[in-house]
Amino acid sequence: MNLPDIETVSASVHDAWVQTKRAQGITTRKSETGEELMVEYDQLSEEAKELDRNSVRAVYAAIESLTKEKRS
Repeated sequence: MNLPDIETVSASVHDAWVQTKRAQGITTRKSETGEELMVEYDQLSEEAKELDRNSVRAVYAAIESLTKEKRS
């Protein structure tokens, strides 16, 4: 299966998260280290970006697992 680039999808996931929070009236969200997370993806630290990447990897793993099950 040919899935989109993790970095591209991670940026989209992060942007959607920020938009959702703003729609809920939330204007700030800090990480455990105090980093502001409600910024553009390219402004995040590598540590914060890795959180989004891990979410995408988990979804990709689930998709791949389901795809393999259907082939069996």
